[in-house]
Amino acid sequence: MNGQPIPDQRETVLAQLNASIDSFFGSGGAVQVLPGCGYVPHRPRREPEPSTAPVAAKAPVGKRVAARLQRLAEIRELAKTMTYAQAMAHTGLSQSALVRAASDGKFKFQRDPNLGKNNLGKKYSDPVEDRAKAEKIIAYRNVGMTRVDVARDLDISYKQLLRILREFEIDFPTAAERRAKARP
Repeated sequence: MNGQPIPDQRETVLAQLNASIDSFFGSGGAVQVLPGCGYVPHRPRREPEPSTAPVAAKAPVGKRVAARLQRLAEIRELAKTMTYAQAMAHTGLSQSALVRAASDGKFKFQRDPNLGKNNLGKKYSDPVEDRAKAEKIIAYRNVGMTRVDVARDLDISYKQLLRILREFEIDFPTAAERRAKARP
């Protein structure tokens, strides 16, 4: 083993291959050339040519679609002069149905002129009751009760208590004033 060159594996494979090729041609074999697959380009894109013929009339619509379009046209006419509330009363449709119709038909109803003015100028309190509560609040304050205790005792909300204090200009002593008064 020493001293002898190691046979190259590649050369042995090439020698075997050449021997098999020679034996093939020696036995009368011939090379056949087969047709390969060539490049086939994509079909060119065809754009439709603009038609010069008059456009045909639209396909006839069904009964439901025609009724819906007619109802939409009626609601569009109502929207020119009515608010949602008036149209609801007139047609009997819900507000969501009218909103959907306005969205589909791309129109708007008239704005309600009284929107946001329902409570304007209304007084929700009774002046006689408020006067009686104010007198009780003053009596409780003089006894030394806090605002929260007064609201709980009178069974009114703290917001209502503050409103009565503001209207009748009643002031409660602060916690610091009460502590200073309690010290001798």
